[in-house]
Amino acid sequence: YKCKGIDKDVNYIAELAKAKGASRIVIGLPINMDGTEGIRVQKSRDFADKLKAVTDIEIDYEDESLTTVAAEEVLIEQGMRWEERKKVIDKVAAAIILRCYLDRVCGK
Repeated sequence: YKCKGIDKDVNYIAELAKAKGASRIVIGLPINMDGTEGIRVQKSRDFADKLKAVTDIEIDYEDESLTTVAAEEVLIEQGMRWEERKKVIDKVAAAIILRCYLDRVCGK
């Protein structure tokens, strides 16, 4: 999926989550290294607010600090060249965000 604008993106995610039977949507928050919340966090929260307006699925948040770095390390360890890494790095980072969220809420 390629971003098509906030309203289309919100509707796409809401419909996909509903179709998949999701009970919760986890949104990554790009919190600054010093723990503060900048404009990017506010944009993520604004996106979540728009999502809440079109679905009754629960929205939760997870700090996504350094997940892209972690994803790149994993892909480098697998011997993947940059051309290939850049195609999948966001997906791997999203999986790391979800794993961190699940570890946190499940107490691991």
